[in-house]
Amino acid sequence: MFIALLAPAAEAQYRVVENWAQFPAGVTKWGAATGVDVDSQDNVYVLHRNEAMPVMVFDRNGKFLRAWGQGLFKTTHFLRVDPFGFVWVTDRGDMQAFKFSPEGRLLMTLGKKGVTGDNTSQDTFNGMADVAVAKNGDVFIADGEGPNTRVAKFSGDGKFIDWWGGKGTGPGQFDVPHSIAIDSKGRVYVADRSNNRIQIFDENGKFLNQWTNFGTPWGLFIKGDLIYVVDGTENNRLLVAGIEDGRVRETIGGLHNATAVTVDSHGAIYVGEVNGTNVKKFVR
Repeated sequence: MFIALLAPAAEAQYRVVENWAQFPAGVTKWGAATGVDVDSQDNVYVLHRNEAMPVMVFDRNGKFLRAWGQGLFKTTHFLRVDPFGFVWVTDRGDMQAFKFSPEGRLLMTLGKKGVTGDNTSQDTFNGMADVAVAKNGDVFIADGEGPNTRVAKFSGDGKFIDWWGGKGTGPGQFDVPHSIAIDSKGRVYVADRSNNRIQIFDENGKFLNQWTNFGTPWGLFIKGDLIYVVDGTENNRLLVAGIEDGRVRETIGGLHNATAVTVDSHGAIYVGEVNGTNVKKFVR
């Protein structure tokens, strides 16, 4: 089944909240912001390329709470807060994924520092991009910003389970699987960036559907029955669609090389702009 809806979506009625974050001493601006997510209390976790404070945490009003990660990462990429409140960070440079407590204590590492593997590797990566955690604790890695073109699946304690993908344009194949998200039914959504589509799978990697109406998808986030898609190459926009039909309902334009997006419990949207060196907050 293929869905490619071309009808224009309504321009979203949002405004930017200027200077929403209160930076701590020694920080005057964002670095290249590659990851952003919120926890169950609407605290905002930002991953940006700042060697002193790679991970910064703010409350929903922008008050700075804490920072961590100095010296841990080579090339920061995505950040995710999982269903249990743990914080995951991917490092595209050293090809690793890290699991932290909310306070920044390192709990688990997937991958070997600076060691690469192919699509069949069980403990190494070569394209570490994004991570998603299912409600049962299984971990899914989008290993695709590099030579590898796969999704790798692990148990909650870090044991390799399986992988799927391979380079190509057919169903279940990838060309830069860059971002990954899981909905409430356990379906896995993969931003197949260079194929200009989002592919949908069950939790075992069975192909279910694909959407080709999202431009060049860089980043995905799912909340409730909506999927938020960063279309970040030429269109520089955020698309909001229903997860059951892929129909785009709203569009936010005017972004600058955005990569990551998240939404809090009040509907505020945060977008990380890697080349724009900014984290934008939008409210209705």
